[in-house]
Amino acid sequence: MVIDSHLHVLKQSNFNRINFEELGHPFPEDTQLDSLISWLRGAGVEKAVIMGQDMSRIWDSSCGEEYVIDCYRRYPDVFIALASVEPVDKYGRFKKSALDYFEKAVKEYGFKGVLLTPPYGQYYSDDPEVYPFYEKITELGVVAQFHHCAQLGPIALAPLKYVNPNSINDVLVDFPEMKVVVEHLNYPWYEELFFMMASNPNVYADLAMTYNRPMNLTWNLVKAKEFGVIDRIMYASDYWVAGQGVFSKDPGEDMKKWIDLVRNGINHIAEKCGWPIFAKNEIDGILYKNAAKLYGF
Repeated sequence: MVIDSHLHVLKQSNFNRINFEELGHPFPEDTQLDSLISWLRGAGVEKAVIMGQDMSRIWDSSCGEEYVIDCYRRYPDVFIALASVEPVDKYGRFKKSALDYFEKAVKEYGFKGVLLTPPYGQYYSDDPEVYPFYEKITELGVVAQFHHCAQLGPIALAPLKYVNPNSINDVLVDFPEMKVVVEHLNYPWYEELFFMMASNPNVYADLAMTYNRPMNLTWNLVKAKEFGVIDRIMYASDYWVAGQGVFSKDPGEDMKKWIDLVRNGINHIAEKCGWPIFAKNEIDGILYKNAAKLYGF
């Protein structure tokens, strides 16, 4: 069994083509839902956490929350859904409409949390204007997922100063009961993430976009094991668009390759390097058990 803890569905009509072309970022195509389901099933993925991505504050773009809702309703046995909002408006003020939508998505649609992306929105995660969201997330007992790492791509899309781990550490200090997922192992601040995870049992992380550096991935998983947090690391594909970013024209084959790397490849690398190897229970945890624990399956 495999649970994909992080992938995106989108409609390109929600993107500002001019902004993306000026950035030099490829313009995305619509997510073909039937193809995505076929790729997931072919890779042995039984459940997947889907989300859009709100980038409206700076980039006048999003993936389209209506499409996330539609996908979730069409495949409720496969998908777990997260809302995606930017918690501050264009003037840096608390955005009540976003909070209202997030609460509605949880209470009426059955969503399991919210995606926040501080670098794309160019706000700091410990900005007091964002705190009403953390209060609501904690009150509802759902997940706060953060893109809180460097952006591989046009550097202006997600400036580095908004993802310094000190700001998310402040949030964890003030909201220790909030369930948090940090995407991409928080690269390049891997050890800072592991320290925060070791200090707070409510912090999880995913492996999205780490598979093309298998030696680095394996070494960081060894460190996660040494820190005692391997039981909160989750497989994630970060599906975006076929043929863009880390994805080839055949995302199903990419997913199979990455899952096999976790299931077999990391132990092969660890053994060759003389590093500790991973027990079957630890690998199963990465592939599905840790996500099942977080989302209460």
